[in-house]
Amino acid sequence: MRNMLAAMAVMIVASPLAAQQSADPNAPRTPLPYDRGYDKDQPRTRAINDAERPEVQEANDIALAQSRTVSAPTVAGNAANEARYAADVAAYRVMLRQHRRDVRAYARQEGAYAQAMADWRAQVDACDRGNRRACDAPTPDPMNYM
Repeated sequence: MRNMLAAMAVMIVASPLAAQQSADPNAPRTPLPYDRGYDKDQPRTRAINDAERPEVQEANDIALAQSRTVSAPTVAGNAANEARYAADVAAYRVMLRQHRRDVRAYARQEGAYAQAMADWRAQVDACDRGNRRACDAPTPDPMNYM
């Protein structure tokens, strides 16, 4: 009785598997009416892509122009902010010299902070890409870069 039940169970499980394996996965199939064939390199796909290429290129050009128009003030603002920051740093270093402070020590601290920030940005990028270890890592300490 047990042997008979085991044989029936094997037949029930094996018959769909055998049916699936008997079909040739590389056999040509009739394409669906909405199948654009993007996953296959064939004359039909190339014909569809060639027919739509001008419209796609035009849409891409419009999107790029809009992006440049929208981002132009940001780029200009960033350049102005960077220039202002550079002027502030230069003025601060002049003040340090006037008060006979060691500018080299400040430059070392600034370099350590910049390296820590670069490592932190890389850590955030890795975390955004799904690296759990980067997400769980502590923030880089500028003192470790001195």
